[in-house]
Amino acid sequence: MKRKVYLSLLSMGLACMAVTLLISTWFFWRSTQHQIQQELTMTMDVVETALEEGHDTSLYLKKIGIHHTNGLRITWINARGDVLFESDYDKGIMENHLARPEVRAAIENGEGTAVRDSQTLSKALYYYAKKLPDGTILRISLERDTFYAHFLSLLPWALLLLGLSALACVKASRLLTASLLSPLRQTALFIRQINDSDVKMVQPPRVDHELQPLVDKVFLQSQTIADNMRSLEQQRNIMRLIMENLQEGVILTDKSYGIAGLNLRAARFLGAGNTQAVLQRNLQELLPDAPWDRLQHMDSVCETKLMRADRLYLLTLQPVYKNDDFYGMLFIIDDVTEQEHREQLRREFTSNVSHELKTPLTSISGFAEVLSTGLFKNKDDVIHFGTLIRKEALRLLQMIEEIMHLARIEDGKRQVNLERLCLRDLVQDIVEFMEPVLTEKKVTVQCTMDDTEVLADRGLFRELIMNLLDNAVKYNRPGGHVYITVRHDDHKAFFSICDTGIGIPEDKQQRVFERFYRADSSRSRKIKGTGLGLAIVKHIVEQHHGTIALSSKENEGTTITITLPM
Repeated sequence: MKRKVYLSLLSMGLACMAVTLLISTWFFWRSTQHQIQQELTMTMDVVETALEEGHDTSLYLKKIGIHHTNGLRITWINARGDVLFESDYDKGIMENHLARPEVRAAIENGEGTAVRDSQTLSKALYYYAKKLPDGTILRISLERDTFYAHFLSLLPWALLLLGLSALACVKASRLLTASLLSPLRQTALFIRQINDSDVKMVQPPRVDHELQPLVDKVFLQSQTIADNMRSLEQQRNIMRLIMENLQEGVILTDKSYGIAGLNLRAARFLGAGNTQAVLQRNLQELLPDAPWDRLQHMDSVCETKLMRADRLYLLTLQPVYKNDDFYGMLFIIDDVTEQEHREQLRREFTSNVSHELKTPLTSISGFAEVLSTGLFKNKDDVIHFGTLIRKEALRLLQMIEEIMHLARIEDGKRQVNLERLCLRDLVQDIVEFMEPVLTEKKVTVQCTMDDTEVLADRGLFRELIMNLLDNAVKYNRPGGHVYITVRHDDHKAFFSICDTGIGIPEDKQQRVFERFYRADSSRSRKIKGTGLGLAIVKHIVEQHHGTIALSSKENEGTTITITLPM
């Protein structure tokens, strides 16, 4: 734009200068013509006055022609056109002048003028003829330079003037261009600053009054746009935070199932590290196990389950519409592995509880039926059946109590009273308490313990060690050993109990901490128990922010290690 304005101003200046020069030349030439005509008139008046007062006309005219050397020529013609006097030529050889236009005009109108070029292009002859009172014609002529001769003589000066004027035009055009574009530059700078987030404007800048309405309007529009952009950016960030923190994967496709948008969890489900890696790709290629055949005729929400990498996913499909036109499909991917696992545990728990409760209840029912129908033989039978009923009822109550105790621990309803606890003292106390059982089972306990102290609930930890030691003795072999180790480092305390018992099959080890689960072996099934001990141990460890690990080999023994923060 600057170049265009500059060239326009320069062209306008040069054009005006050229037109001015031509008009000035024309006026100068007109002025010269008028001056020559006045000169001819004045000379005619002088000569005519002298002729009217003089006696010898020819002698007077001859004297005037001799003394005037500035191109003045005098011709005296009679009414028939014959030359009576000629100052520059011999009148005897002069032709009749009656046909000359200035002479004919003087005869008819009293005076006449004419301009004729001389034999050279650089001169022109100006004629002025006047009819005298005696009927003769007096003609005066002046020889002057032609217009072209004047122009050529002035051409060097004109060119010099044009050159200087052109330089002046160039300078003036630059100054005018800068002056004209300065407000526009200010306006453009202001508009650029609008898009600069580092520049904050509270009011528009002051520019020329012609551009001020535009600047004010742009400023108001920029503020509106900035407010809208901030609002959209905030909404976009909120939506991105929501999408990225969803536990479900979300995928939006177009009509041809090309991925139009997705969150990070969905990208990882499809095997990509980020969302950009799978955008615009066809979802049918990345998720071939989806029910694509059902999508052709689906007009409502559809759910299906997918198995991928040992994880179970619930895939929810829903059509998406934009302005009542079908846009694409929305895929929601929810990892339901843990939910399905909990549901499986619930079913197994129900089955195990039913099974465990059925045995003592069946016994109690059978013994009660014997007593109620009088099938006993004597008083000793009544005492015997009563004792059995009491024993089974106690077993049933113990099982219910353990279930309720485990439920309280899992729900956090059992208050944990933390205190500084020395594990060595607690283990020695429990070993001494279980000495009769150890003697009966012929199991030897060996302890290797330092003075490790942990922050724990004494009652819960006593129950934990009792359960572990009871299992180590119960599932041991006669003459077996139990090794208890307590140690610590700068950050953690370690408690481990190792037995030389029957061990746990490798395929059962992952489930031994489940409620009512017991390894399915012939010997373990013969040993009485509820299957809740290790489940209780696991939850006590979790309440104390610790970890539990199990290592076992069948027919060799089992080692359980508990790690606690100091």
